[in-house]
Amino acid sequence: MQATIEYQGETLCYSIITNRRLKHLYIKIDPNKGVIVKTPAYTQAYIHAIVLQKAEWIFTKMKAAKERTTVPSLFEEEGKVLYLGEAILLHGNQSPEAFYKEKTIPLVTRLVEEWSFLMGVKPTKISFRKAKKRWGSCSHTNELSFNLSLAQLPLECVTYIVIHELSHIEHKHHQKAFWHCVKEFMPEYKLCEKMLKNYSPTLS
Repeated sequence: MQATIEYQGETLCYSIITNRRLKHLYIKIDPNKGVIVKTPAYTQAYIHAIVLQKAEWIFTKMKAAKERTTVPSLFEEEGKVLYLGEAILLHGNQSPEAFYKEKTIPLVTRLVEEWSFLMGVKPTKISFRKAKKRWGSCSHTNELSFNLSLAQLPLECVTYIVIHELSHIEHKHHQKAFWHCVKEFMPEYKLCEKMLKNYSPTLS
């Protein structure tokens, strides 16, 4: 179901998805599908009021998403890809996916080897995959998984992702001890987190 609201002279369109199993209302900004409101069986008037209340936040998030550099849009519009934070031309018939597979795997593998030694931890396995939202993850068995598009990021951000996931080997949470570990090996990690907001993990 489609709906709209007016906020400070601008029209905001959004989709409503009703799921009676939900306990709360959720607002999601999808770069392809726009604003999506997932809700229990609330009335349209109530949903409208909530969206209006959150309108400023929604427009801020939409603006940030629009300004974010994405590999698909850069390749489609300019025939370029991001490599270590810089836009470069992709020559020949190589696809962005093939390019990142070639660049990301050896780069991240080397960084994991270096930093796991320095941090005194050891992952049980390292794998790579395409993901739309996550740069990396650490399983309960200490298997690390990294996004194939990591090579698009500035090198310090790639390093931060590696240190972040390696820190999860000892700390399976995001509590104080975890962040202390991250900061010990990368004091400027907050700057990297801020930089990551300018990039999108997705290759599609």
